[in-house]
Amino acid sequence: MIYSILKNGKFYDNYSNVENAPLGKLPISLHELEQELGYSKMKEQDYGLLNQIREIRNCWCHQCYIDFHYIEDPQEHDKAFQMVADRLHEDELRVYDLQQKTEKLRKSVERKHRHKSAFKNLQFIVKHT
Repeated sequence: MIYSILKNGKFYDNYSNVENAPLGKLPISLHELEQELGYSKMKEQDYGLLNQIREIRNCWCHQCYIDFHYIEDPQEHDKAFQMVADRLHEDELRVYDLQQKTEKLRKSVERKHRHKSAFKNLQFIVKHT
């Protein structure tokens, strides 16, 4: 959403262009957009936050099943499954905190960008009246 807010054009069109993009590509695209715009709304810490979310997502989409599924011994399988379940619980808490930080960042970017857009529109109206 942050990318869609910052990108010139209509929010919905921008969002449609990136909604199915790979998660790993979005922070790169956002960083490139900020360089293109000549200003940065996000700090390196914010990019680190997005990267943490990407890593957690990748683990649960690609790795967690492999960590226990192919173990044939029932006891070892259950032990490995329990380790995965414990990690899922820990990540659930981490993701909640990360999501809260990301939402705070999104709202901040939206407020700043909306204010800037409103100022540009006001300058255009004043200039053309």
